[in-house]
Amino acid sequence: MRPLSNSSERWDLSVRRQDLRQLEWLCRTLRGVFDRAGFDPAQVREAWDAGMCAECIRCGIHVCGEELFALSQPPTAEHSTVKIGRLRLGDCARQGCESFHYEIRFENLQNVDWSWVLAEVDLVEGQESGSSSKVTSPWKGLLDWRLVFGWRVAMTCLALVLALVWRQSYFGGRIPFIREPEQFRVDPAPEGEMQ
Repeated sequence: MRPLSNSSERWDLSVRRQDLRQLEWLCRTLRGVFDRAGFDPAQVREAWDAGMCAECIRCGIHVCGEELFALSQPPTAEHSTVKIGRLRLGDCARQGCESFHYEIRFENLQNVDWSWVLAEVDLVEGQESGSSSKVTSPWKGLLDWRLVFGWRVAMTCLALVLALVWRQSYFGGRIPFIREPEQFRVDPAPEGEMQ
């Protein structure tokens, strides 16, 4: 692990384009990387406040590092603003903007190497996407199970229908479209007997 930079100079700016629906995930993952690297809360706040900001690529609204830090925390009254609420929903912070992406700028600070931190985030993302593909494999088995169950239900219904047809024909009941209707012919009564 190499989260700290030994040089005292500021490095170039790193820019990352992020889907808004995954912005909260990114902030939480960044917070987890900082926690695993052993940063104390004051260093983490300083890194977020001074080294991060985001901007909508469509409307240009600016989201500061403090607001992104609040997005990495569980929702509380202390961290609730309209801007953060819209970001949690995966919408742009400006009402009416239909943007789907933000540009997040990371400025390397004296004690934070954002390129290392972002590499760790990409590593976590790769691990989660690999595990999510494993999670979807049982759905295929479930669908196969549903298909087999559907065939069994269909065959059971077909067997019941055939049993009912056999019963009707055995006991002499009329089955439409299967048995010919009987043609009865009535002999007229002789004319003298009619009254």
